[in-house]
Amino acid sequence: MKTLTPLSFVFFMLLLLQPLNVSAREFIIIANPQAPHKYLDNGVIKGIDADVIAQVMKRLNIKYKIKLIKSAARIIQEAKSGKADMVLLFSKKKSRMEYLIYPNESYVDINWNFFILKENEGTINYENFADLKGLKIGITKGIYYPPEFLNADLTFDLVSQNHLQMKKLLAKRIDAAPLNTTSALYEAKQQGYTEKLSYLVKPLKSKSYYNVFPIASNHPDKQRVMDNYDQILRNLKQDKIIAQIMDKYLKD
Repeated sequence: MKTLTPLSFVFFMLLLLQPLNVSAREFIIIANPQAPHKYLDNGVIKGIDADVIAQVMKRLNIKYKIKLIKSAARIIQEAKSGKADMVLLFSKKKSRMEYLIYPNESYVDINWNFFILKENEGTINYENFADLKGLKIGITKGIYYPPEFLNADLTFDLVSQNHLQMKKLLAKRIDAAPLNTTSALYEAKQQGYTEKLSYLVKPLKSKSYYNVFPIASNHPDKQRVMDNYDQILRNLKQDKIIAQIMDKYLKD
């Protein structure tokens, strides 16, 4: 049996005393499930954000795990406690900056565009609210609309549930409805009526959403992710990869 030389013994002991490579710990990403951004499909997490994050982490060679959490309150609690290393799709609010770090880059603007029937393309336009005069516009109780829109002396058709808007539009009971553009296009693709729809280019409202980093996270790779995240997103945009991901979920 071979014995260790004094030098080999010292080297061996130094190896034992080295801290474990904690970066082997998975980078935990949490999100509220919402198709088409992030959702569970036969046990697999899919969606626009899931695909974008896969591209980011592949470039950084970091192991990660996405967890879907339905409770918004729990997501905030996990972020504040440092149990999550990234949270997907948060809008920017001053109060959230106390426990979240926002990147500069966003690839998700939640737009609310006016949806119309494709057969009415060219006859219905929207540059200002006066263009909508004489049309029946569907709106939903409980959803925020800009005050100037509600006070524009237009003809509104009020419903209690937002999913009814598309049914009424397809049935020609309303002329237009402002809807979450991404969600509406995804639903149209899933239900097979994309070719019947169009939407007006100018959005009624728009807001950017970000993938954010909890301040309390102590993951050893968090700083490296933050340092490279913006540039990676810019590259993904420039290379049309994000556009391809969007098309995958929103176009036929």
